[in-house]
Amino acid sequence: MKAIILSACLVALGALSIQITTDHYRYDFYKWAIEFEASNAQLAAKTIELNKKSFSYLESPRAEGQETIIMLHGFGASKENWLRFSAPLSEKYHLIALDLMGHGENTRDLEQSYSIASQVEYVREIAEKLKLKKIHLIGNSMGGAISSLYAATYPEQVQSVVLISPAGIHDIPSRMDELLAEGINPLIANTVDDFENLLSFVMEDTPYIPAAITKVEAEKAASRVEINQKIFKDLRHDLEGGFEHKLAKIKSPVLIIWGDHDRAINFENIDKYAALIPNAQKLVLTDIGHLAMIEAPNVAATATLEFMPKG
Repeated sequence: MKAIILSACLVALGALSIQITTDHYRYDFYKWAIEFEASNAQLAAKTIELNKKSFSYLESPRAEGQETIIMLHGFGASKENWLRFSAPLSEKYHLIALDLMGHGENTRDLEQSYSIASQVEYVREIAEKLKLKKIHLIGNSMGGAISSLYAATYPEQVQSVVLISPAGIHDIPSRMDELLAEGINPLIANTVDDFENLLSFVMEDTPYIPAAITKVEAEKAASRVEINQKIFKDLRHDLEGGFEHKLAKIKSPVLIIWGDHDRAINFENIDKYAALIPNAQKLVLTDIGHLAMIEAPNVAATATLEFMPKG
C-alpha cells in the first residue's frame, strides 16, 4: 500500500539536509538520488512491452545459475520501495522490481481493471516475456495479496514467497479500517500537505528523508488521486469477495513478515494468514509499521535470505 519512500535518501543522502527550492534542481536531485541507490543495489531501470503498452521495472544482472526474485510493491507505491531491501540480495539472486499496473511510471488507465487477479496475470505475462520458468515472489501489502494469489494459481512456477504485511485477511480490524468506515482513506494523499500524514501512518519508524525528496514524492502522490481511488476501489471490492480458500493451493514455502505497529492492516491477522497456507512461517517485528522493507530493510532482507530454500 502507499509508502513511497525513496530509499536513496536513506543511505547516501542521510547526512544531507539540503533544501532545494526550484523545481528543476529538486527533480534533478531526486533523479540522482534514485539512480544512486539503484546502482548500489545493482538495479537498472528497464521497460518491457506488453499488448503494445510499455511497463517499467528495475532489474539486476543475472549470473549463470542465479534464481529470480520478483518483488511487488503495495498500493499507491512503486518499484523504488525495494531499493535498500534489494542491496543485500543482489549478490545471490537475480532481482526484478516491478511497477504494478497503474503505478509508478506505468500508464494510468481509468478503464483498466486493477483487481488482484488482473495484476497476477500482468506479472505472469512479464515472467513469460522474460522467459522466467521458476520464480520467487516477495510482496508487500497489495503486492502480498498478488503474490499469494499468484502462488496459488501457478503453484508449479513459484519456488517460495515472502509476504510483508500482506493484504487479504482483515478479520481483526486496523486503524485504517476505522478511518475507512468514517469515509477517510489515509493511504491517499489528496494534497501535498497530506503526504507527511501518510508517511507517519504507514511507518512507525520513519527514516530520515531530505526535504527535496519528500516534496517530489508528495507532488507525485497528489497527482495520483484519481487513479489511486480507482485502484483502491477495485482492490477493496476484490478483497471483500474473499480469496481465503485459494491460499490452501499454495505449495511453496511462505514467510510472513509483519510489523507489530502496522496501522494499515492489523498484524494480529498473521495467525490466520499463516494457518491458511500449508507451509508458512511467521516473523513479527517489534516497533515496525506497514513497511518493514523500508523501516528495517537489513532485518527484512536477512530474514528473507535465511528463509529462502537452499539449493
